[in-house]
Amino acid sequence: MRTALYGPDGFFVRDRPAAHFRTSAHSPHFARAIARLAVDVDAALGSPDVFDLVDVGAGDGELLTGVLAALPDPLRARVRAVGVEVTPREDTAPPSAMASPLSAPARAKDAPRGGAAGGGGALRGGEPEPGQVEWVTDVPRGLTGLLLATEWLDNVPLDLARDGSYLDASLSACGPLGAADADWVARWWPAAPGEVVEIGQARDEAWADAVGAVDAGLALAVDYGHLRDHRPSLPTATGFRAGREVVPAFDGTTDITCHVALDSAAAAAGEDHLLVRQREALARLGLDGARPPLALASADPVGYVRALAAASEIAELTAPAGLGAHWWLAHWTALDPRSVPLLHRAATSPRRPTS
Repeated sequence: MRTALYGPDGFFVRDRPAAHFRTSAHSPHFARAIARLAVDVDAALGSPDVFDLVDVGAGDGELLTGVLAALPDPLRARVRAVGVEVTPREDTAPPSAMASPLSAPARAKDAPRGGAAGGGGALRGGEPEPGQVEWVTDVPRGLTGLLLATEWLDNVPLDLARDGSYLDASLSACGPLGAADADWVARWWPAAPGEVVEIGQARDEAWADAVGAVDAGLALAVDYGHLRDHRPSLPTATGFRAGREVVPAFDGTTDITCHVALDSAAAAAGEDHLLVRQREALARLGLDGARPPLALASADPVGYVRALAAASEIAELTAPAGLGAHWWLAHWTALDPRSVPLLHRAATSPRRPTS
């Protein structure tokens, strides 16, 4: 999986992900919700001179561009936007690229890939300047602001195991588990004989490292995944190519994803965290997909059609059996969670995931 995705001829080295699939990050409504979160985090941090906005696994910068376009001008003027990718991009996607490619599927087999965030309104500033995103290949350290990882962890390579042995691409045993992986399996995925396990140790380490890059602010991962009491019974590896879901090919021609053990990632990165479904997270940020009142159809027909289209797009982001079932994992550092509406429940109740 590592070579197929990140080797010299790997999928993410030689290809553009947006040509093969879409995610929440391609939605302008999702971008406005993230912009609302950035506004809240900035206020909780006391409006620092520089607000870091970092997207790990940023693709062509669609999400960063959309968030920048939705931010109020005073905050956008203080933002240092950074896209992290294995192959640095020379520039960012224009705001028009925020429309989801109709030919591309969402990336999960079981989950389609301000004021009120859905309305834009108070959040929207001017258009971002070309080249406003800095591109790097490693997560920068010492961040103050907001770090994003939208459907990044599902692409972090992992190993498969069965009955104490690693498995190769043909699911044949190829050696005993190392001590760290064996401990991970025992704690996070105790399996019945013959059951295949997707070892999340490498993902835990990757997420803990990303969270550790934030000195003050919030780190947010958005992904599809599972918890200890509901692990999948079959391997979740899935391939995507040219707008279609395909059998995973380990030759660099397809995107390969595996669902994320999000509870283990949460534990690896520290106690102060929130784990909640996307549907609820977006509702806390003012995005609920409510249909416009019928009276608007006669008072403002064009406005009604636009509002209805927006509600339909938001409904896809919040669908309980689709993108709304994705998980949001948020970790905060040197920040009072009571100052950030998304984190209110985490600040006042035990940190149990919302199912």
